[in-house]
Amino acid sequence: MKYTPLDIQRREFEKVFRGLEESEVRTFLHEIAGEWEEVLAENQKLKEEILDSRERLRQYQDQDRIFRETLLQAQRTREDVLDGANREKELMLREAQFKAEEIIREAQQHVVELEVQLRNLKMERIRYFRELEALMDRTRRHIQEEAPDMYVAPAPTLNLEHLDLGALDETTPPRRPTGDE
Repeated sequence: MKYTPLDIQRREFEKVFRGLEESEVRTFLHEIAGEWEEVLAENQKLKEEILDSRERLRQYQDQDRIFRETLLQAQRTREDVLDGANREKELMLREAQFKAEEIIREAQQHVVELEVQLRNLKMERIRYFRELEALMDRTRRHIQEEAPDMYVAPAPTLNLEHLDLGALDETTPPRRPTGDE
């Protein structure tokens, strides 16, 4: 049973012969009631503080949960961003490698085409020198036939069998073999 300070103050006792001094009992009950009132007030204050503390604790726990969830979400987002960046990096590297291989293939094909053109030009040059040699031979024979007295025999003519075809280039005509060859 709970006693309030008012219950303590109003408490009545039976009077008996040779009983206690009523004024002392009343004074004592008033003191007890006052202290009891202070205890109850302090108890109420502590209960309110406990409730307030529990509410703040709940709020802090909620905030802590929110912070943890936010941190976890930030970590997931960071991982997602890193994964996306890594995927994009790999894709860009593969694309760059593909383009590089394509450029190399095109360059190699161009080199082959240039080699074919160069070989054709060398063949054309040889053909040109042969035709020129044939024209010069025809011209000499014609001059020998038409004006034998004006024609002096030249040094031996170019023998195409001894022609160094590998040494032909665009700037120098083929070397004529000397009479010693």
